[in-house]
Amino acid sequence: MDKKLTHLWNRHREKKTNNPNQTNQTLLQRFYASRPAMMITSVVIAIVFWFVISISIYPTTPRTVNHIPLKVDIAGTTAEENGLSVISFDVDEVSVQLEGDRAQVGNLDARDLVATASVENVTAAGTKKLAISISSTDNVEFSVKSITPSTVNVTFDKMDTYTFDITPSIPNITFAEGCTLDDDSFVCTPATIEVTGPQQQLDQVASCVAETDQKEQLSASKVLTTDKLLFYNESGALVDSSMFTYDAANFSIEVPLLYQKTMDITYQITNAPSNFDTSCLNLALSADKITLAAPNNTLDEMNEFNIGSIPLRDIDLDFSRDFVVSVPDEYKNQSGLTTVTLTLDSAGLTKKDFVLSDIGVINAPGSYNFDVLTQQLTVSVIGPEEVMSELDASDITVNVDLLSYSIQADAVDGNTVTFNYTPTISCAKYNNVWAVGDYRVAVKGVRSTGTTSSSGSAAVTTTAAAGQ
Repeated sequence: MDKKLTHLWNRHREKKTNNPNQTNQTLLQRFYASRPAMMITSVVIAIVFWFVISISIYPTTPRTVNHIPLKVDIAGTTAEENGLSVISFDVDEVSVQLEGDRAQVGNLDARDLVATASVENVTAAGTKKLAISISSTDNVEFSVKSITPSTVNVTFDKMDTYTFDITPSIPNITFAEGCTLDDDSFVCTPATIEVTGPQQQLDQVASCVAETDQKEQLSASKVLTTDKLLFYNESGALVDSSMFTYDAANFSIEVPLLYQKTMDITYQITNAPSNFDTSCLNLALSADKITLAAPNNTLDEMNEFNIGSIPLRDIDLDFSRDFVVSVPDEYKNQSGLTTVTLTLDSAGLTKKDFVLSDIGVINAPGSYNFDVLTQQLTVSVIGPEEVMSELDASDITVNVDLLSYSIQADAVDGNTVTFNYTPTISCAKYNNVWAVGDYRVAVKGVRSTGTTSSSGSAAVTTTAAAGQ
């Protein structure tokens, strides 16, 4: 009997174990009967009830959407009709607080909304403060509670086309020693350009500059290329050219070089006695050096720049003379000098008059006998004070030097000629005194006995150098 009952009990256990549905049901029953399961189930049911009640009692909900891009569209507006264009605006994106049907506005983001500036009654150029409106790209209905920012400053202007001359600029280019830029031939190609942009900005442009950033030291002429075009106002500040358009993409800058040389400015003292020391003259130039430039190396042959000559007799105590700086056409005056002034420093000098009666004739032609008709000559002499205190008339020599005379047979009828001549005044005792002033003496020439010309007449004339 006991064995039979044991067998039946084991079969019952095997049957119960082999039924999976019954096992799962038992596990679920045990899970839901536990305390954590009851808590989770209660929370889920509460959320569901809250959601149902919220939709029923509060069908609308507020929502804030950020980073909505702002658009400024003038198509079909009075601004477009008046030929205006949008130049700039100071707001890129806005934030909006909406309120609407919970089911529709709950999923809205910045891609579903459009922020637009309200362009109304804009008829003239300038900066206008415009209101901002919000709309949906999918026609979702909602009410706008607030927009941040709520307005935008929009600049309007007419687009126009101006023509500007282009100035080349090479701020980082240097030149080898002895070389300089030829400003007159420093040009850009193209030389002018048409620029389209806002009128107000175009009106500010005072200069248009093609500039290269290239760094180089040049010893010969070169052509540089750049795509950099800058616009400056009258005060030298950059003009905003972000709205400018033009056709040219590259600009060629021709950089021509000149070879320059700096040399001393010199002058000559003429009509000075052979023994006179010109270094005793304390003469000063207003500029003692000049810089010339040429497109080749011809300046290598020049060591000085001579401005002209001054007769010694013209140098008085108050002497000052302007010399015009004349440069040959093939050279350029880099110093900008137009005149140079030569001045005597008369400190320590004095002037004294002497009456001279011993006037001789030297280097006369042998076919004539010459006599000086002028008996006396009052001469002003300048020199150092200590020398002039000891100088007397016997120290001064006056000669009529006829070395430069020539005879012309038909110049004067007869065998006698009379003329005025500038004598040479010198001092053998001192080499630092000189006569100042223009003096003339009368000279008479008589043909020597036994000498006749083929025409029976003779003449004596002076060359220009002799000063007749």
